[in-house]
Amino acid sequence: MGKRDIIAGCSRGCRRWCWIAVLGCVGTLYPARGVGQGADETLWRPAASQAPQSRPATTSAQGSSPSAVFQRSIPVGTVSLPTPTHDASSERPAQPTPEADGTSVWQPPSRVAIPSSAPAFLPPATPAREDAGIWRPAPPRAAFGLPNPVAQDGARLSEKPPSGGKTDGGPLPGTSASDAKSAAPQQPGTVEPGAIPPTLPGKGAAPATIPPIPPRIPPADGPAEPATPNTVPAPLPLPRRMADEATTHSVLPPAPPELLTPAYLPVAGHTFGSPALNLSRDYPSLAELCSGWLADRLWLPWSRRAINDVDWPYAYVQNEYLLWWMSPLRIPILATTNPDPNRFGYLNEPGTVPIVGPGNLIGSTRSGFRIRAGLWDADRSCAWDGSFFFLGRQTASVIIDSQHFPLITRPVFSPNPVPNGGGVIGETGEAVAVPGILRGQLRVDASSLLWGADTNLRCCLKTTDTGQVTGLIGYRYLNLSESLEILENILVIGPGGTRLFVPDPPGTVVFVRDRFATENRFHGGQIGLTWERRWGRWTVWGRATIAFGITEQELEIYGIQTRIRPGQAPVSYPGGLLAAASNLGTFHLDRFSVVPEVTMQVGYRLTPNWQLYVGYNFLYWTNVMRPGDQIDRVVDLTQVPNAPPVPFSGQFRPRPPFRQSDLLVSGLQFGVEWRW
Repeated sequence: MGKRDIIAGCSRGCRRWCWIAVLGCVGTLYPARGVGQGADETLWRPAASQAPQSRPATTSAQGSSPSAVFQRSIPVGTVSLPTPTHDASSERPAQPTPEADGTSVWQPPSRVAIPSSAPAFLPPATPAREDAGIWRPAPPRAAFGLPNPVAQDGARLSEKPPSGGKTDGGPLPGTSASDAKSAAPQQPGTVEPGAIPPTLPGKGAAPATIPPIPPRIPPADGPAEPATPNTVPAPLPLPRRMADEATTHSVLPPAPPELLTPAYLPVAGHTFGSPALNLSRDYPSLAELCSGWLADRLWLPWSRRAINDVDWPYAYVQNEYLLWWMSPLRIPILATTNPDPNRFGYLNEPGTVPIVGPGNLIGSTRSGFRIRAGLWDADRSCAWDGSFFFLGRQTASVIIDSQHFPLITRPVFSPNPVPNGGGVIGETGEAVAVPGILRGQLRVDASSLLWGADTNLRCCLKTTDTGQVTGLIGYRYLNLSESLEILENILVIGPGGTRLFVPDPPGTVVFVRDRFATENRFHGGQIGLTWERRWGRWTVWGRATIAFGITEQELEIYGIQTRIRPGQAPVSYPGGLLAAASNLGTFHLDRFSVVPEVTMQVGYRLTPNWQLYVGYNFLYWTNVMRPGDQIDRVVDLTQVPNAPPVPFSGQFRPRPPFRQSDLLVSGLQFGVEWRW
């Protein structure tokens, strides 16, 4: 046989086999296009239940073609698949089985049992529902790559599976084995749009594993469907969007009536429920009537204003009543008496007793007032501060006469020599009342007045919510005015004889006046601190200052005698007894003084603007003159008008001694403060 014969034989064989392949393909496609197109054909449904059976491998006799394999009819039924598990061996593609004529028949994987009457990829049977979708195989046009309409949830497909096709789980036409292996199962209950449904395998096509269709997932808010044994577990329902928290919790449930509390009463801790309810609007309570303007100004317990609404004031005014104690005004011995009528009442005589002095003529208790005011700048950093206090004038009087004491003497010490003898006279006195000779009256008057003022510049050193410390520097003024007067009113009723020297006839009236007056004026600069601490409505306030300056001292000594003899005009003489010619006049001195002052007080705030307080004040003033200390008991009788004739002692006495003393002032104050 030559080459031409061989080539001709091969050509004829190739043409024959090509015609056979073409006819096989036409035979395969033609039944698919002619099946399932009728409207009266019954829709294919899975059987109610059917046990899975092993499908034996089928082979054809001699002369069988691939079309014979794919044209087997598919009985109606269902297959229950085992629960899918991850197994590496289960994912390898199924191997084709050789037929008798040399062709290969595709077999499913070894782990899936395929019954003879149902395809392996069908899902388990579930009760039919009106809204359940019916699975239908793709029409043959899927083999040509045409898109297949996707059924939505609850829709029914119009196509039926081909009668002559073999749906035993082969790979998709036109799909490679690698594509089938890499294709992942889709989310249960969903079908991806545009996906190509599985088709029957063809000769030489790589088989692929068709994923099972899971059962339908009921809606999240619907009743749960009964679980089917040996089925894939249903996934959890899809999460639902929670309601908005603000919408859910914006309105709280009302509290029980017994837990409701009136709005004006304090509530301990946290409460719940709706706001307090007014049971009656026609008859409001006292708290409601007084919860506005009146409560805010009276600072009632249910007032809306807080204690610290008026924190540190812009201005303030304090008014205080002062109940202070001051160093008393002291006097020397001004009058004496003796129960023996034959005595003279001199201090060196037996039985002589003082009846006026020595001691306190004006007591220590004083009353007065003080006003303090201040004005802060806008920043509450600096303020002007000023005060004025006044202790009312205190007076005292002592009156004695011959009705009470028949013998009254004003004792003095005379340095004059004794006439016609040696030595000095010594203790002597001026007679005011002598039985049978003089009838008289002695009166001692005293007065005392203290007042002062200061002005300061205050600067805030530290301020907190409950406390404040400020420093101040300023000017201080104090004034102390006191006086002491001794008055005699004598009537001559008889001659003196050898007992008493009386230069005037009976019926003569004699007036004698001695006056000692002092005034102390302090001028100085002061520095100090103020401190305030608050606990709620209670306040503790303190102030400490010290002033240094000069005390201007003024002493006035005045004396006069007036004699009115019967039938004559009054005659006056300069000088009395203790205020004689040698010490009459006005004297001025300057002394350095120190004035420290400390004030402590405790207050209670009735309102943020009004406060009542009580405090204690201490003030000390050095180097002051008091009138009782300026009396000189040593008297040269030659300086006294109408005195008995005696030699001059050589001393001009009395004279102003300018004795210095210290003044202590302390006591309580009761005040009210208004701040805004």
